[in-house]
Amino acid sequence: MTNSITAFDQNYLQRLGINEAEAKAIVEAGFTLEEYEATLATAQELESNAELVPVRYKIIAQAGAFMNEATGEVIPKLKVQIPFFHTSRVLFPKQEQDNQEGTMPLCSSVDGKAGQYVDENGVIMPRSCQGCPFDVYGSDFNGGRGKACKTMRRLYVLTADSDVPAVLNLPPSSLKVWDQFVSAVRFQGQFVSSFEIELALEIKRNGANTWSQLKQPTVVRALTPVERMRVLKIGKELEEKHKSYKVSVDDYTAIELPPVPEIPQEDTKAVNS
Repeated sequence: MTNSITAFDQNYLQRLGINEAEAKAIVEAGFTLEEYEATLATAQELESNAELVPVRYKIIAQAGAFMNEATGEVIPKLKVQIPFFHTSRVLFPKQEQDNQEGTMPLCSSVDGKAGQYVDENGVIMPRSCQGCPFDVYGSDFNGGRGKACKTMRRLYVLTADSDVPAVLNLPPSSLKVWDQFVSAVRFQGQFVSSFEIELALEIKRNGANTWSQLKQPTVVRALTPVERMRVLKIGKELEEKHKSYKVSVDDYTAIELPPVPEIPQEDTKAVNS
């Protein structure tokens, strides 16, 4: 049995997502590469109605690292393409400020403009973020100088090994660094979606409190025109459907682990040089 497209056609193999050894194994098993390609199309069709929920990368507060919630993998740095990002907000009930895990927000906003507020009777009411008294410094339920409503940046990120975007929520402590990076890119007449970007964290301490916040992102390389078209296509799809992804308390809270050694940042000098 022969293939109309040789197993040594590297472009074709790349499109199929297999290497040369795997292609030879398919042929030796009595199948053609075209048949294998057809099975991939069938698998896609069978799962076309699946409701995909973006996997989250969460910040590990004490380790200066990210954790993939789906795999449990701890990653010191993320090299990603970012097709879409936006502001989101979440307001925790007062009694849950010290125990937020798994609780429902009092109010949340996917786009940072219009919120869904839950009143004392459990009725969900629309609420504008502009002029909201909980979005004012000094409104913190614990009496602090911060806002009761927590503002985040929700980043949809693509890693090299996945065509499905994951979500990374940046907490208030990381917003200034992220916004400065975006502003610098736009000042140069470029777009964040045009680059592969490295994201890393640094550990901060204030008394007994330890947290991780975003370091200055690093541009790894400019994307090729084909890569840019792919990323922008995904970004447009996300823009149309991102409001269906709810904001939860878990999006805001970092992972708190028992004391662990800090993850070595062995490549930091090389990246920043």
